[in-house]
Parts: sequence; C-alpha cells; structure tokens
Amino acid sequence: MLEPKIYCWWLNNEDMSHNRHNSLNDLTNRSNCEVVFITKDNLKDYILPNYPLHEGYQYLSEIQKGDYLKCYFMHHYGGGYSDIKRTLGSWIFFFDELNNNDNLYAIGYGEKDPDHVARLELCDLDPTKSKYCLDFTRNEDGTKWSSKHIVGGWYHLIGNGAFICKKNTPFTTDWWNGLNEKMDGYLEDLKLNPSSWGRDAKDHVIPSTNQMSSYPIRWAVINGNIFHPLTLKYKDHINKNLHYPITSNYQ
Repeated sequence: MLEPKIYCWWLNNEDMSHNRHNSLNDLTNRSNCEVVFITKDNLKDYILPNYPLHEGYQYLSEIQKGDYLKCYFMHHYGGGYSDIKRTLGSWIFFFDELNNNDNLYAIGYGEKDPDHVARLELCDLDPTKSKYCLDFTRNEDGTKWSSKHIVGGWYHLIGNGAFICKKNTPFTTDWWNGLNEKMDGYLEDLKLNPSSWGRDAKDHVIPSTNQMSSYPIRWAVINGNIFHPLTLKYKDHINKNLHYPITSNYQ
C-alpha cells in the first residue's frame, strides 16, 4: 500500500525563490500528504545500496538530474511526485484510488493539447540499437525516432509534472530500463561535456558566456521522450484525474 507521500526536490546551487517557497508550502498544506523535500545535501539518504545512481548522473544539468530522479523514486519507492508548484486540492483520494485498484499503475493529469507532447526526434541516439521502449517511439521502418504516434494519441497521455505511481510495475520497469539505456548512450559525451549550468541542454545558450552549450542532451530526452510513449502504452492502467498543477507565479 502506498503511503500518502509526495516527493519534491530542489537540486540547484541557488536558493529557491519566494514563489517557490510559497508553492512548496501550498503543496504541503493542500495535498494533505507528507511532502518529502530532497536537496543535493540529503539525496544520499534516499539512494538504495543495491541501486546506485547512474555514473552519468553527476554530469547532468540540475533540471535533468530531477528528470532522472522522477524515475528513480517512482520505480524504487513509489508514491507521489510533484514539481514545486501549487496544487488545487487534496491528493488523498487519488492515493486511495490507486491503492484500491489492482489494475492501476499510476495516476496523473491529462495533457492539454498536442503541443505539450515530447519531441522524440530530438534524441541523438540510434533507434536501431535500442532494446527498450520501442512502442510508439519510431517511424514505420524503425530507423528514426518519431513523435507521430504520441502526437496522434496525445489525449491518452499524462503530464510529467505531477503524478502518483506504484513502484516496480511494468510501467516503471520500462521507464527505468529506457532511462538507463539513454544514460548509457550519452555517457561518454556527458563525460566530455558535463553540464555548465542548472538548465543546460543541447542547442541552448549558456547565460554566463552567451555561447552555445556543448552539453549533449536536448530538453526532455531523458524525461518526456521516455515517459510519454509509455503512458500511451499503458493507457489502460493509468488514470488521468489528478489535479493539474497551477503553472502561474511559481518561479
């Protein structure tokens, strides 16, 4: 049985803004759940001895470290995750619903439109060498990554900013395997070009230098590019009734 617990993290070197603090307090007060707040200082207390962080984790940008941890916590711990944003109300009902339905693997909020769907074409790894997460991820002959399937089925998808998952389900297992495959594929490039700022991503400009970043991973490649196809694959095991996060005045 899942305890009513929601994990959040802030991994940046900078302190959170006033709005972020308010959002965290709002989530704590309105969700009626225990909110576990994780930073780079206490993260080690949650890493399981048999499941260390991937070697490439240390080279990721802070925002992509957070993407990695979403999968780590949902697969190994289960429970809730939320970006540091305000919520519309209690999460208790959704934990109860997940606990009382053996057919459900996860509960999230439905994506609003196809513009929010991950762009799988942004992954630089060779799809013909991939072993995991092949459903709804490639073109007809399997030679290129393609968002065609998930764009067409966007109304089945859940967003990756807040959700509740049972641990170690087929959904989280596929997610975990897909994540580690991408981390393995980018590892050598990450070693050569580690993150230089918190929101680093390939083809983004580094604010401090105004130069194009050499960081190898594009936005969402280790997050939505894995998560969205899997929520389509497991759509019959995922409920879309969770509150949509409040996305104004949170930064």
